[in-house]
Amino acid sequence: MGLRPEKPIWMSQEQYDRQYGTFAEEKVKKPATKQPEEEQLKSNAIDEESDQKAEQVTPEEVTQDQEPEKLAFRLQKRRRQRYDVDERRKKSQLNRMREEQIKRHEIDMTANKVVNVDQIIREHYNERTFVAKRRRRNLSPIIKLRNFNNAIKYMLIDKFTFPGNVVLELGCGKGGDLRKYGAAGISQFIGIDISNASIVEAQKRFSSMGNLDYQVVLITGDCFGESLGTAVEPFSECRFPCDVVSAQFCLHYAFESEEKARRTLLNVTKSLRIGGYFFGTIPDSEFIRFKLNKFPKDVEKPSWGNSIYKVTFENNDYQKNDNEFSPPFGQMYTYWLEDAIDNVPEYVIPFESLRSLADEYGLELELQMPFNTFFVQEIPNWLNKFSPRMLEGLQRSDGKLGVEGDEKEAASYFYTVFAFKKVR
Repeated sequence: MGLRPEKPIWMSQEQYDRQYGTFAEEKVKKPATKQPEEEQLKSNAIDEESDQKAEQVTPEEVTQDQEPEKLAFRLQKRRRQRYDVDERRKKSQLNRMREEQIKRHEIDMTANKVVNVDQIIREHYNERTFVAKRRRRNLSPIIKLRNFNNAIKYMLIDKFTFPGNVVLELGCGKGGDLRKYGAAGISQFIGIDISNASIVEAQKRFSSMGNLDYQVVLITGDCFGESLGTAVEPFSECRFPCDVVSAQFCLHYAFESEEKARRTLLNVTKSLRIGGYFFGTIPDSEFIRFKLNKFPKDVEKPSWGNSIYKVTFENNDYQKNDNEFSPPFGQMYTYWLEDAIDNVPEYVIPFESLRSLADEYGLELELQMPFNTFFVQEIPNWLNKFSPRMLEGLQRSDGKLGVEGDEKEAASYFYTVFAFKKVR
């Protein structure tokens, strides 16, 4: 008689001996598949529950598979499947930990001015481009904030852009403002961004907009650290000087250093005709100052935020310098915004420093206003301009228009609009 098959877990020893007999001399058995001890220790409650369910054998299965070898094989197969799932989970967690460590190292290097911020920004927005493609925008947890920011940009673009204008947008991203400029009736749009993936996506977006009748030129380049002449030289169709230069939610990267800020404003003034406008949206330094003033000097890394956003300074230099941004350049913090920005280094733009620097380059201040004030001032003019869908997207729970809750601080208070006019 051959070796006895392995005893199924659902069968008692007495039943097994009665069915297959007792063979004391047969000591060699097929080794049972077992999870390593360390795997069992790491299993959480959910895994244990799934293990118990997977190991249960129903009466129907016993009836259908009377042969013990088949049952044993099926149980071993289930264990192997659970083991494979655990391995994939562990590998995914390890990869995330490594990515976070690399990101933390890059931020530390940037904070210590060992490297500049460009590489982190490029990698972040390249990645965000692909992440955004896999998600539906209307399911974003910050959809109301996005609607509010878009409304602000519609108002700002309409205020300083006119039919037939040539527009240069620094940090154009994926071309999210193309339709806004179409509504303004421009003749040419030149978009430059450091992320090539964003430029590719912007080109696709424009190609899908058949009703936009102006020329679009999209270029990969560094708007802040290098001369724009190098980036635009291969594109002879660009019509300089422009009537408008725009910088939406990106100018803070230029304040990494004084050299970079000056290069940016030189790029702006060289690209802009006299009488043209340079406008955009930036973090409000006065609101940041208001938040920082609440921290005592012994707090090494001041940080604040809510469920939507978080700001963390890498040091307490502001407090040590008698609550002043000194020097006005290189005042770094990391910024996190739900479903949009993943702890990316940004720099404070002390507005008086920006105004003073702009004056050196022939740019005179026309407008500076926090988002909430600007929105309240302009929204009456847009009740008949915005589509019903846009107005619905701006509606708060109390029936008024705007943004509320945690999103209010992250958008309405944290940002400000600005506009300069080139006078010389």
